[in-house]
Amino acid sequence: MSRRRPKKKKRQVERRRAARRALLRRAKKTLADENVVIGRPADGVKMSEVLEAFVEPYKDSAGTKKRYETLLATALIAWNVTLFPEAERASFLDELIDSLPEEARQDGKEIIHAMIVRKERFFSRYRRLIVDFEVSDTGSGWYLTVASTPFPASDGLERTVE
Repeated sequence: MSRRRPKKKKRQVERRRAARRALLRRAKKTLADENVVIGRPADGVKMSEVLEAFVEPYKDSAGTKKRYETLLATALIAWNVTLFPEAERASFLDELIDSLPEEARQDGKEIIHAMIVRKERFFSRYRRLIVDFEVSDTGSGWYLTVASTPFPASDGLERTVE
């Protein structure tokens, strides 16, 4: 039995590394002219941990990896929209909600608005734009890797994949 644990642990570590590499490749394509680094950002805050805390009340409804990724994508939209002035939010949200299938619009609107309220109430001190994320199955759960950047982005600041 002692031999199985190290193998399992090794597979988990490999899956996490693969997720980071995949996210780093996508982030470098998205942020071609930016300095993309892997690791904890200069402010010491791991956005993967913050994002997991942000979606915690909704996590029970995400029983599969696909549903968890959908939850995170919805959270990313709500999170990022709060970084813009309120005057710019409405048109962006209306356009986004109109792009949803008609049967999902009302629920989508309610969930996004609830997440916006949650972000502003409990997570307002975090001013990083979430650029992308990767979820990997470690065999014993999901591992979240997040690419984020300071907002508003300033010249010379690094873009972080953690």
